[in-house]
Amino acid sequence: MLRRSRYLVVVQAMTLAVMLLLSACNAPSMGQAGSSAAATTTSSATSAATGTSTSSPTAQPSATANSPKALPANASGNLPPGAALPSEATCAARVHRSSWEPRPANSAANSRVPTAAQIAALKPWGSAMGMDPRADALRKQITGNFTGTTDEILQWAACKWGFNPDVLRADAVVESYWQQSQRGDYTSNQQYCPPGSWDGAGCFQSYGLFQIKWYFFKDAFPMAQTNTAFSAEYAYGILRACYEGWTTYLKQGTPLPGYPSYSAGDLWGCLGRWYSGWWYTQDALQYIAKVKTTLADRTWKSPNF
Repeated sequence: MLRRSRYLVVVQAMTLAVMLLLSACNAPSMGQAGSSAAATTTSSATSAATGTSTSSPTAQPSATANSPKALPANASGNLPPGAALPSEATCAARVHRSSWEPRPANSAANSRVPTAAQIAALKPWGSAMGMDPRADALRKQITGNFTGTTDEILQWAACKWGFNPDVLRADAVVESYWQQSQRGDYTSNQQYCPPGSWDGAGCFQSYGLFQIKWYFFKDAFPMAQTNTAFSAEYAYGILRACYEGWTTYLKQGTPLPGYPSYSAGDLWGCLGRWYSGWWYTQDALQYIAKVKTTLADRTWKSPNF
């Protein structure tokens, strides 16, 4: 079972970063980025949705900010850094529609899209989050504007961000076993608790298919809990920024011996960072291994999934 003590390390790193910023006005930001963990519990949905409207996908700006050039997918099925990303409408058309739904309990969350006000309240992705300001072009493409089965949503989010859908399928198995109602990272430290989540002794910190952690992504809530498409799109938008080479704070980390320093195009490094908060740490490697095993086994195709 993968544990989450890694977040204490990340918080300590953030504190150190603030001290460095105060002492050197030109020092790069070490703002904290993503978090998630292997699912260990199941639970009912945590809160009522704020946004309840549904609509068909609409086209959005399709290219990443660093290049308008359309590039072919690499051998893994991922669009390389700098590639032009497909529009929402294109991705909706590419989704293989099917009645297959291994998680009927996701139905309500799968049918919701965020309100315009919720999307407008998302904060810029830049130095405050340890990112290159170019990453904000990705944030501006987030809408959560898709409804369908859980697998259709994973396909759509994968297409929007230029990744092989099997990577998202495997990652969602590890994170939540495809349960949008999944809650994780129980803590007794109330500062990490989303509003209304404190049960008198503690709370869960992470929510949804990809276990988005409230403390680091407060503006993504409550949509990360209640809207499946938003949850998937937001998590992998963060991962795309990492994949583009725009998660700048990672350049200050030291990977374990034998592993490369942070650079664009390292999907597995970015997946490990989603779990651990840092680049090729021991926790990250354990997480990467688990996702790779799930991908190879195609667990979502197993009879009892």
